[in-house]
Amino acid sequence: MTKILLIKTGAAGDVVRTTTLLRVLKGAITWVIDPRYAHILPDNHPELQRIIPIEQAAHVLKNESFDLTLSLEEDIVCAKLASNVPTGRLIGIHMDGDLIRYTDDVAGWFDMSLVSKLGRAAANKIKAANTHTFQYWLFNMLGLSFQGQPYCIYRNPAIEREEQLIGIETRSGNRWPNKSWAGYQALTGQLTASGYRCLILSQRDHLRDYLDDIARCAYLISGDTLAMHVALAYNIPALAIFNCTSPAEIYDYGLLQKIVSPLLQQSFYGREYTPEVIASVSPREVHDCFRQHIAFRKEGQKA
Repeated sequence: MTKILLIKTGAAGDVVRTTTLLRVLKGAITWVIDPRYAHILPDNHPELQRIIPIEQAAHVLKNESFDLTLSLEEDIVCAKLASNVPTGRLIGIHMDGDLIRYTDDVAGWFDMSLVSKLGRAAANKIKAANTHTFQYWLFNMLGLSFQGQPYCIYRNPAIEREEQLIGIETRSGNRWPNKSWAGYQALTGQLTASGYRCLILSQRDHLRDYLDDIARCAYLISGDTLAMHVALAYNIPALAIFNCTSPAEIYDYGLLQKIVSPLLQQSFYGREYTPEVIASVSPREVHDCFRQHIAFRKEGQKA
């Protein structure tokens, strides 16, 4: 059986969207991951043989070799691991002396990244002009064509969706501060007045409890976050507000309604918090878009 080493440690949303590869990779897959996100991955997947925390990977794999290594993390520890574990074919990030490099097969994606060989300015320009989804580039690395293959993550079969329950993820992490949105409180009031119940998602002791919270929802509203990706994985219709990240990179699976800030280009992947950006989309616009999306989906179901 073909042995495959997949190195993708984080972030959580990126792990979710990388799981599309579990639909097409054939062989014994070893996935190296940040242990915080290991519970995103599915249980009892026929190809996913091992899940190894990145801190243990060098030791666990020191006497192993693989037929294929797919190295997707822009990180020196992961790059060293990819370079040091013997493999028949290496695709992705690796070390070249003291520098992080990437193979030609992945240039389409990593030319837009923080480790771009073209430099930061050129990478940002290419990223702003990109019209392809992450999955397009991911499959392209392997010489495959993305055909809408769904995510493949853990799901608790005992959790049932609750009618009229709207999940709302107000948090967005610290890396891209303009992912935040100023209108969640006002929107929650509007939704409640319209007869919906709102679940404000919060930190849970166990990641899978958080995933279960999302699985209960009939609809989800958030920014470009883990919650959005989980909703898509669970076939839950969703609405996401894009203030500073690329809406083009997100495949909608026929479920996602995107609202793009009019200030997107000036805040594109900006690191500085800008109040004007997070307030650039009004609660009324989001509420109206939500209602239209719900009505559209109901009409589609009738047809």
